[in-house]
Amino acid sequence: MTFDPELVTFVINRFFPAMAKKFHLETRSEPTLFTLLGISAHIKDYRLSYMLNRQLELAFIKMDDLVVSSGQKGTPEAFSLYHTLDEDHFNTYYLLSNRGQESVLVPELKQTDFLLLIEGPFKKSQSEALSEKIRSIPQVLACFEIRFSTLKNIENLLTDLEIHFTNIIREGKTKYPSIKK
Repeated sequence: MTFDPELVTFVINRFFPAMAKKFHLETRSEPTLFTLLGISAHIKDYRLSYMLNRQLELAFIKMDDLVVSSGQKGTPEAFSLYHTLDEDHFNTYYLLSNRGQESVLVPELKQTDFLLLIEGPFKKSQSEALSEKIRSIPQVLACFEIRFSTLKNIENLLTDLEIHFTNIIREGKTKYPSIKK
C-alpha cells in the first residue's frame, strides 16, 4: 500500500499542528555571586562565630536554625546559622553548621564541619586571603574553597536559605537592622 506524499503532509499538518520546539536549558551553573568556603574545626558553632568575628572584624549574629529535610529518611534536621553583612564590600556572610544531630547538610562534604557562604562580589585573591586568615585561628584545622560544580544540590541549599531568611524577615524575628521589614 502506498500513500501520496502530499496527502500524508496534508493529514499531518491538518490533524497534528506544528509541535513546539523543545529547548533544553542548563539549570546547573556556578553562581557567580557566591563563594563557598569549607571549614574544619572541632569546636562549637558559637565559638567559631566568636573567633571569626574577632579575626575577620565581622559581626556574626545567631539566627534561627536552618531546618532542612536531610538524610535517607527525609526527616527535618536543624543546622546552626549565623549571619552578618559587610556593607563596605557589599557582601553578606552566612556561617552554617554542616553537621546536625544525625546527618550532614551537604553530603559531599562529610569531613567539613562548617560552611561559610559569601554572597556578593568576591575575587579569587580575596577568597585566598580570607581562607588564610581563617586558617590562622588555632582551633581551625582546615579552610578551603569549594567549587559549586562539585555539589549536587547546592541550588536547593541556596533556595532553603532564601526561604528561611524571608520567613525570618516576615515574622520580624531579627534584631539586625539591615534586614528588618
